[in-house]
Amino acid sequence: MQTTESRKLRLIAFFDGRAGHEKQTRGIIQALRDLVAVEVREIQVKAVSPLAEFWQIARLFMPGRPWSEPPAAGAALLLGTGSRTHLPMLQLKKRCGLPAVTCMSPPRYLRHRFDLCFVPAHDGLKEQGNIVRTVGAPNCSKNKGLHQADRGLILLGGVDPRSHRWDAAAITGMVRQLVQAEPGRRWTVSSSPRTPEITVRQMQDLAIEFSGLDFFDFTKTGPGWIEEQYDENRMVWVTSDSISMIYEALTAGCQVGILPMQWRKANGKFKNNEDFLLSQGLVVPFSAWLQGNATWRDHIELNEARRCAERILQKWWPTN
Repeated sequence: MQTTESRKLRLIAFFDGRAGHEKQTRGIIQALRDLVAVEVREIQVKAVSPLAEFWQIARLFMPGRPWSEPPAAGAALLLGTGSRTHLPMLQLKKRCGLPAVTCMSPPRYLRHRFDLCFVPAHDGLKEQGNIVRTVGAPNCSKNKGLHQADRGLILLGGVDPRSHRWDAAAITGMVRQLVQAEPGRRWTVSSSPRTPEITVRQMQDLAIEFSGLDFFDFTKTGPGWIEEQYDENRMVWVTSDSISMIYEALTAGCQVGILPMQWRKANGKFKNNEDFLLSQGLVVPFSAWLQGNATWRDHIELNEARRCAERILQKWWPTN
């Protein structure tokens, strides 16, 4: 007879120090724990020099049979997100013969070596073989049904020269319009690591001007703060460059609006994601709200972390 201990799913999770990547991995771990008993060993992956990375790749492609080693003793799965985690995961997979799962599209020359790749639909890959398309990335949000109708949250992304132009004056103007149009709503605004200093100062000025607006610099918020905000705020506006926060808010069951960006590529990942969200009616564009044509959707059921966890269990542990 199996004991609870022997039925545990033991996995090794790889982290690269980036909060967005960590949320994807932890979201799946959390969803797995909702379904089965899980034991996790964490490995923090540090950046290496180009030469060291070259040798990692070379060793990966050298012939050799897997063998067991103590670091993976008892583990049944490798899980990680971020390009820095790919080679360490695949090295351990080669040595120990464990299935490896990642939450993004790896480079083409490594893609076939993973057993499952959970890839957001906006990345443009077809679902086939080991590629599983997701609606946004898995995350740690949950719909707890605690939203307050008179609360609103505005989340700001920031500068990324590769994908869009950040117009600080336009962003501040849109925030001002939202607050002025709904003075009865208590607004919370937060910056992110990419938000430029000029926008931060402008938000601080708005918080002084409007008594119903509170501004929080991301450096003053702790772990879990943003998830608490998703729980409390019924309406959430996000700049459209902040893909992860859009899907976190949707997963938390919020009504989500997006503030437009000036995209540098007409068919880039960010523009494709915006088009997908609008085509599915998952978000409200600021232009529609401005014209009084906003159609807010309630009861959106989105939990990609749970779906990823179920896919993992179906593939390797169907009896669970």
